Amino acid sequence: MNVQDEVEEFQPSNAAEWFLVLRDDPDDVGLRARFEVWVKEKPERQREWAQIAHTMSVLRRVEPTQDTASPVVLKYRATVVRRRLVASLSLAAAAVVAGVIWGPDALLRLQADHVTGWAETRTIALADGSQIIMAPESAIDTDDTKGQREVRLLKGEALFTVMHDPAHPFRVIAGHLTITDVGTVFDVKAGGGGTEAVAVREGRVSIVNAGSHDAPVLLDAGQAFQMKAGKGMTGAVAPQEVSLWAQGFYVAHSQPVSEVVGTLSHYMRGTVLVRGHGLGAEKVSGLYKLSDARSALQTLADGQNARVWNVTPWLTILNR
Repeated sequence: MNVQDEVEEFQPSNAAEWFLVLRDDPDDVGLRARFEVWVKEKPERQREWAQIAHTMSVLRRVEPTQDTASPVVLKYRATVVRRRLVASLSLAAAAVVAGVIWGPDALLRLQADHVTGWAETRTIALADGSQIIMAPESAIDTDDTKGQREVRLLKGEALFTVMHDPAHPFRVIAGHLTITDVGTVFDVKAGGGGTEAVAVREGRVSIVNAGSHDAPVLLDAGQAFQMKAGKGMTGAVAPQEVSLWAQGFYVAHSQPVSEVVGTLSHYMRGTVLVRGHGLGAEKVSGLYKLSDARSALQTLADGQNARVWNVTPWLTILNR
């Protein structure tokens, strides 16, 4: 693989990344064509692009007059050998910019009754005796009015220990899924983008997918269900490993590096990115201590012959 091939691996995946890439190469006709295809694929991308374009135009009005080419970009243009690292840093900067522009889930905080930050777990005791343990960077909205027992998982993951009451079913809504307990301890994850997961430690749950006409799915202890790209899949899980994060650990069984890093990132300040040819897709297994997520990330990196770049206190890159 030549250097140019390595650079082209870094395909923009959101409006912030596209903004930086197009700014750095405004005369690249092929790049502009790919952007036009990307932005027209989904209406939400057009809204996202319009928002960031407007925001950046406002920021330009208050920026001091200066050469907009940063030292990093100048090195990128002058030193071909270092293109791979610079590409990583450019996209990383895009992610940080996006976080600054839209804020830390400002809208989510208005919708939620409870929100956790990075590396924070929280136990919520409900009036009916049920209990919720929220994972880091999660948000829930509860509704116990008129005898209802309903929790909406807006983001992240939570462990539910439910006091069973046949007259008042306990429901958890995550994306398109509605999970109803039958006297249960179960974990629900709202991954975003139509990706939700449920795992049962004790008892049984019923799952209804609002996006389909399929019959409800029943899960017993040791079973799991995952919704991805509109398709539901059931599988087995060790009951003792359900919500192991609540005990401070994370176990991976032949999971992609990107997925493991995604979990560890909830226990680290700032943004954590994976960059490198095929690195994110490589499968790993292991037990990771969440109270020391940076050491866990370093252990993961060592096993994959990768390097952890602590670019700033708010930006970490796993690179190879």
